[in-house]
Amino acid sequence: MIDYLKTLLNIFKHYHLYSIPIIFNELFFYFKHDKFLNKIKIYKSNSLSNSIPCPYFFLKIINKFIKKKNINYLCDLGSGYGKILYFFGKLSKYKIDGVEINNEIFKKSKILENQNIRIINDNILYFDLNNNEYDLFILNDPLKQLDDLRMLINKLSNLQYNCYIVLINMTLEKADIVKQNLKVIQIYKISSTKNIYFCTN
Repeated sequence: MIDYLKTLLNIFKHYHLYSIPIIFNELFFYFKHDKFLNKIKIYKSNSLSNSIPCPYFFLKIINKFIKKKNINYLCDLGSGYGKILYFFGKLSKYKIDGVEINNEIFKKSKILENQNIRIINDNILYFDLNNNEYDLFILNDPLKQLDDLRMLINKLSNLQYNCYIVLINMTLEKADIVKQNLKVIQIYKISSTKNIYFCTN
């Protein structure tokens, strides 16, 4: 419960005027869909950020982009308990793969698997991104270290095929890495750390 209260305080602190629609949408999602999907995992790690689900408000914005670009096959890098997988795979009926390193979370999220959703237990830094030809990658920033993000962005920028990349909640330092290595086509910005970057490789 304390983790949820901290998350709510963080929303008010960083989402500013958007706090009200963000919280309204989260409450709607919380009461309409499985509460398991909004679980938070606090890591005591130097490399992994805490597992905090993507805001439902953001998912709806990303979905509008996906519809415009006629995207069919997605990959969620760092899929956590599966809120993104659930939204796009079950509610929106897209084909989507999730890649999750934490074995405990991976096992719990496996209940979401169906004909549209596949979940892989792997490290996103070493996962072979060329195994499938994805139309779009989603990264709800699970990485603390800039070098790790730089490594992943470099892999995305050097894929053997063209795709879209959506990065959620980039800090200024991380946004610089994104801008230096990917083609940014659109930014939805609430604050310096709460944003969505829509890119191509």
